[in-house]
Amino acid sequence: MKIDGKTRLIGLIGNPVEHTLSPVIHNGISERMQCASVYVPFKVEEVGLAQAVQGAYELNILGMNVTVPHKNQVIESLVDIDEAAKKIGAVNTLVRMDSLKGYKGYNTDMLGLRRQILEDGISLKDKTVVILGAGGAAKAVVYMCLLEQANKIYLLNRTKEKADAIAESMNETATEMFSDVMGKLEEDEKTICCKRIIPMALADYHKILEEDLIVFQATSIGLSPNVENVVLEDAAFYQKVQIGVDLIYNPANTKFMQLVTEHGGKAYNALKMLLYQGVIAYELWHDIKVPQDIIEDIYTDLKRCVYPKDNIVLIGFMGSGKTTVGVELAKRMNMNFIDTDAYIEEKAGKSITDIFAQDGEEAFRMLETEVLITLRDTVSNTVFSTGGGMPLRAENAGLLKEIGKVFYLTAANQVIYNRVKDNTKRPLLQGENPYGKICELMKQRKPLYEAAADVLVDTNSNNLEEVIQAIQNEL
Repeated sequence: MKIDGKTRLIGLIGNPVEHTLSPVIHNGISERMQCASVYVPFKVEEVGLAQAVQGAYELNILGMNVTVPHKNQVIESLVDIDEAAKKIGAVNTLVRMDSLKGYKGYNTDMLGLRRQILEDGISLKDKTVVILGAGGAAKAVVYMCLLEQANKIYLLNRTKEKADAIAESMNETATEMFSDVMGKLEEDEKTICCKRIIPMALADYHKILEEDLIVFQATSIGLSPNVENVVLEDAAFYQKVQIGVDLIYNPANTKFMQLVTEHGGKAYNALKMLLYQGVIAYELWHDIKVPQDIIEDIYTDLKRCVYPKDNIVLIGFMGSGKTTVGVELAKRMNMNFIDTDAYIEEKAGKSITDIFAQDGEEAFRMLETEVLITLRDTVSNTVFSTGGGMPLRAENAGLLKEIGKVFYLTAANQVIYNRVKDNTKRPLLQGENPYGKICELMKQRKPLYEAAADVLVDTNSNNLEEVIQAIQNEL
């Protein structure tokens, strides 16, 4: 990333901040969009918050995220605040307003969750929602549920008084939000509309009689390393749950999510919420729209950070030595070895040549994707040798990075030709002028290989020892 006198600073204030994943999001976007900004975290004590905000403005900082414990207190240091953030009572994004000589506050946590559920096809309109917890996150979820026109919102907390306080303030917000339709309602309907948030002690959860519930888990219970903890365990409750969303994203599959799926519901964690709250903040700071393909790349980066895998993935054109290198590398490092082409042939019950001939190349690429998803979720401590066309689909390239560290074994066209010219099992090289076909294919594929790889390894020397040493040095 180029840094010069035009580079703008963006960042995060909170305490602690050492664990933050926000630099992965923001610096990843800046690098891919070639935007002249750099994101860094700042540890700020509560007693110095106001001075930190003022100092940031004086230092010409473009914008900042705000995390615990400052999301509420920072409001006092702002020159303006977005309406949603005001209703929620918490701010996580500061946008520079030179006309007002300060920062305007937004709550992109709520906007990020809203974008996640819409992308996942979850509709809250006219539905019954249950929110577990009554902290700041729960209040943001309540507001989002109102925006999405949920019919009824149960707010469950061990201490009912906290749920009461949120319900009282947010029911007032509901009255304001739906004032345009209030005049058309009968008196009993108005009462229901204005009291759609129902506070309840957690112990009284069995009093919820509705079915097909959408449940948001908005506490820190179940967060790694306490992965066996859960707010509720009663099977009778989970039998009513249609969809469960855990605002925790580590572990990837929380105990809450497991209970939802075990009883027939669909479950999601909130890693996409983390992604989208960052994307929305970035868009506010830079007044741009982040393209979807870049968002997907950043999502892959996040998953690799939060759920790291110990696998090694070898990609490259046919004849680049992936299998030879992979077998020897796995042997030396005491790892398992999988050749994805052989794995696909075993699963399909026929050769790749037959798959190409009978079903076509696109069907084979889709089969590759299905296999990668399975391997991503089930395999560790493994060296993978992939087919030459594996990274051609953008989805496959992303999955490879989720599986492990990706090494592109490079070789010149002539070297590749010399290695594969006598191999009759290569369906893409059958016919006249195989060398010309290699050159044509490499012209298309080389940029895709490079984009999919973490590391490039030169194999032109045909020296197995040098290639393996180069990979181990990177590891």
